[in-house]
Amino acid sequence: MKRDVSTSTIGRDEARRPLMEAYMFQRRLLLGCSMLMVISLIIWIVAISTDHWIIISGGTGIFIPESRRFFMSSHSGLWRHCRNTIVPNALTNAQVVRNFSSMSYTSQTNINDAKRNLSHMDFVKHFAEEKLNETDSFTESARRRMFAHWARGEEEDFQTFRNAFRKLVMSTEENQRQFNATAIKPIPIDPLDVNGIIARKTFGSALQRVKYNNTWSYYVIPEVAQEAIFSNWTNYPLVVRLLATYIRDINIPAFVLNDERVILILVPPLPPKRGGHTAFYSYIPNQRCKYIDMFPNSNTLRNEPGFDDEVMVGWYFLSDYIRTQASFACITLFVMSLGAVFSFYTFMNPRYMFKRLAGGIHLVAASTALVVIQVLFSSIDYTKDHLFYAYPDGAELTYGYGVYLAWFTFVDNIFCGLMFLWYSGKKKGAKAPNDEVAMADEPTIMGR
Repeated sequence: MKRDVSTSTIGRDEARRPLMEAYMFQRRLLLGCSMLMVISLIIWIVAISTDHWIIISGGTGIFIPESRRFFMSSHSGLWRHCRNTIVPNALTNAQVVRNFSSMSYTSQTNINDAKRNLSHMDFVKHFAEEKLNETDSFTESARRRMFAHWARGEEEDFQTFRNAFRKLVMSTEENQRQFNATAIKPIPIDPLDVNGIIARKTFGSALQRVKYNNTWSYYVIPEVAQEAIFSNWTNYPLVVRLLATYIRDINIPAFVLNDERVILILVPPLPPKRGGHTAFYSYIPNQRCKYIDMFPNSNTLRNEPGFDDEVMVGWYFLSDYIRTQASFACITLFVMSLGAVFSFYTFMNPRYMFKRLAGGIHLVAASTALVVIQVLFSSIDYTKDHLFYAYPDGAELTYGYGVYLAWFTFVDNIFCGLMFLWYSGKKKGAKAPNDEVAMADEPTIMGR
């Protein structure tokens, strides 16, 4: 005998048909959001792995006196920084005025090796054993002793002589005028105009004719730096190559001021478009990529061009920005991974609270991603205002694809978080598309 189908059951299924259609649309939409979260997670990994967040262009070249290089471009991310420069080297027989630092090593590895070799040479040992005359002036013997202690890495003795040099030489009123530069923009000097520089006495007594590599050339050596180095220093091996580092470690500024206390800078001609040589200079491209030091110390910062107390403080503050970016980038990665897991879990358990949890996690991930972007923008402003070497005047800034990928991740998390929260309403009783969903959203009473 055929059993009659209940008209009440048929009527309830018909009434729930629109609810079921809406529920299936919701599931498809949230499934799409879940898949989008996986894609967003991959994009975030790509974004924080790339070193193309900040791109700074120097155009045809911006000369950086501290490094004696033309800044061409740089690109950096959260972990790595790359810098493209061109090094102008005056040809051996070229009639140009040179900066004394052009004779010196610039690679820290070469500097360390040279100091190590120098410390074992006989003349350095002899310098370290010279007796000092009791006088109120900084004598030739004192200069030799100070250099010997520096070369041998005898930091305590070197500091003693350096403090005496600062007190007896650098602190005099005449020499102090050589350090206190005005805020006026530095004046570029054409190094090819040798006769004009000599005739006008542009650099005063700082312009010295020095024999180096059997060739006589004009070098600009600050007057105070001349008082720190011993006589006939060009005749001793490796001293010439370490002079700039030695002068820097004494904290003698490498610049020269005119009568109005404006900094004078020797600026070579711009590099040719295709690189190579000119009649006076050779131009050598150089690229340096390194991982960012999250916890820099004073020894590390001393290797930066143009190191001084202000630069050191600036790098310490910038490292705070860098650590914040890196920390929140990792936090975002963890939260997004957690959000993706909970997004798919909502399909295994349709209870409303899991959708709200997933939506909340997505919004937290969006917030941490926004922190990374905002701290990045703040670090750019700080670098522009305080670290001229990293962001020279006249450079142009653009944002790389890493920033755009980060913005996509932020928007995607916002959208998916709102969708999960929007569709997280309770569906009980007649509002549920079926009995399974209705039971899932019923209150749970936990007993003993």
